[in-house]
Amino acid sequence: MTTMEIGDFINLGFNKNEAKVYHSLIKFKTADASQLIKNTKFHKNIVYDNLEKLIDKGLVSFIIENGRKVFSISPHETFLHYFDEQEKELIEKKKLAKKIAGEIRSTIKEIPEKQEATISRGVKAIKSFYNNALNNGNYFVFGAPQDSIEIMGRDFWVNHNVKRKEKKINVRMVFNESIRYYGEASKNKYTEIRYFDKDFEPLTEVHIQKDIVAIIVWTKEPLIFRINNKFVAESYKEYFGRMWKMAKK
Repeated sequence: MTTMEIGDFINLGFNKNEAKVYHSLIKFKTADASQLIKNTKFHKNIVYDNLEKLIDKGLVSFIIENGRKVFSISPHETFLHYFDEQEKELIEKKKLAKKIAGEIRSTIKEIPEKQEATISRGVKAIKSFYNNALNNGNYFVFGAPQDSIEIMGRDFWVNHNVKRKEKKINVRMVFNESIRYYGEASKNKYTEIRYFDKDFEPLTEVHIQKDIVAIIVWTKEPLIFRINNKFVAESYKEYFGRMWKMAKK
């Protein structure tokens, strides 16, 4: 009996059709195309195309019996070897990415400083922004709504705060009253939190750090407006200071 699921293979990088064909063949151990077509309910062209992909990866082999192809799964060592090779390729790609990132950094340093504004969209953009925030020191936040927790997931914020504490990054945050339960659980020596009045619940979040002001709109697919300008950042820091004095503990 097997506990393998199609989703397991998709998580390993197989496309959905490959995963289903491979999963089906594992159940049969050896099978001809007609058996796989019946089991997967795929058109024969899809089954044959994905068998070819799996053969190219070395995960499936075949023999000719009575004029027909009979397909077999390769030994489990081959499966592991395939992912060893993938790991080696990933290491090489990471080396290349670091080299290119260094060249990008050098190029950016050569560009005269000026006001820069960018707009990004999606959960990945927010994650990337907050990962970068761990390299830029202390920051201020105001206007975090309940949606920010629901969209990113509480685990994301918990992990971010653990990493922030490890780097001894201090933050001051003015939260919406609706997430006081989360704010109180998040307080520590590096985290000060106050709250807006109950009748004031902004749907956006403003993050201020160094010369950066980021405005995050917490819609279903969040938007982040990022402004890189020293004077704008100083203005927002002053504004934050006034709100901090008025906010409730």
